Amino acid sequence: MRNPKRSPPMQLPGFVVALGLLGCGQGPLEANGSPSHTVSIEAGRELELTLQTIGPGEYASPPVVSSAAVRFLDVRLVTPTVPAGPTQRFRFKALAQGVAVMVFHHTAQGPTVEDTINVH
Repeated sequence: MRNPKRSPPMQLPGFVVALGLLGCGQGPLEANGSPSHTVSIEAGRELELTLQTIGPGEYASPPVVSSAAVRFLDVRLVTPTVPAGPTQRFRFKALAQGVAVMVFHHTAQGPTVEDTINVH
């Protein structure tokens, strides 16, 4: 039996812009940050947001989360590394119905990224 592989997200300078549901069932929802992006997710699911930095700096951790509907779990560097700058994967857990705005501040010149999460 073949082992299905997920396709890598499409990348643009500054941030990654693809959005996709990984596999089926209760796998994590993977959304890749772009300014003013809105994602819907069921309570109990995990969410992964991937941000790419071009140039110096990185996105500060933990990000600002406006609501208890979503909880920050951790952040990790994505490998393999690229010369342009770090790629970071932020993980969250959708806990309860509601709306959370997550703000990712860059430590250098990168753009601030705001994502809205609708938990249902």
